[in-house]
Amino acid sequence: MGILPVLNRSQVILDDSSAINPPTIDETIQLVVRILSDLGIRFYEVSNSMDEIVVEDEEPEKRREHKPGLFICPHCGFITPYEEEYWNHVKIHYLGF
Repeated sequence: MGILPVLNRSQVILDDSSAINPPTIDETIQLVVRILSDLGIRFYEVSNSMDEIVVEDEEPEKRREHKPGLFICPHCGFITPYEEEYWNHVKIHYLGF
């Protein structure tokens, strides 16, 4: 048996009640740092605060807002990658051509 991680919003709770040799806080911090680094997740600091490991997160990257790749008609499901063609199509539903 090992340690079971339980996700709770912005927290990960480690249940080590079934572990043969539960890790120390320092071992757990080292493991968290290694896992975050291996996954390419950037962070400022990992520290211990009263039996709680705190990961100081970096500010998320500001991403450019992308326009949708496809436009889908809500009336009939017509799909096009072209915005102008989409709006002309939608007008057909309202004008009855």
